Amino acid sequence: MIRTRRPAMLTAVLLSSLALGPAVAAHGAAAQAPALAPAKARCLLTQDSANSKPDDPKFTLSASGFKSDSVSFSGGNGGGGAKLSNGSFSINNLGPGRYTVTGDKDGSVSCGSTPGLKNDQKAANSQYKKGFSDGFAAIKANCTAKPPQSLTTVDPNYQMGFTDGAALAAKQFCK
Repeated sequence: MIRTRRPAMLTAVLLSSLALGPAVAAHGAAAQAPALAPAKARCLLTQDSANSKPDDPKFTLSASGFKSDSVSFSGGNGGGGAKLSNGSFSINNLGPGRYTVTGDKDGSVSCGSTPGLKNDQKAANSQYKKGFSDGFAAIKANCTAKPPQSLTTVDPNYQMGFTDGAALAAKQFCK
């Protein structure tokens, strides 16, 4: 007789949990539904197939969600400005590089970077590796070392490598 009570009791518990489960889940989901956030300013880089050549790739910068009336952009081949139509704009025929769009009401928005030419990528990788090695060695030798200051502009890839190398050395050797 005890054997028949267990399955009956388990069946009752399982059926009640199956019946109440969706109702409880629906109630929890309704109570935690997030409010819609306002559109954020964003931008995207894509290949500009109309203006690209095999040895000279070109890109299109498209942006939307801006609150500013006009914005400036900077990147691979300098920069410029754009008037916005409903918070959006698109600019074609841009060279490879890292692009940023800045608006007075939106601040700066990073658009990412395009793939560069193979020689450009090799040079960037070489600069990063040299900076990483220099930064690691400098901090390993002296935990208070600073990046080299020169009168010429330092390659951004070297700077990024130096910062990353210094951070790793500080983590390993400095306390």
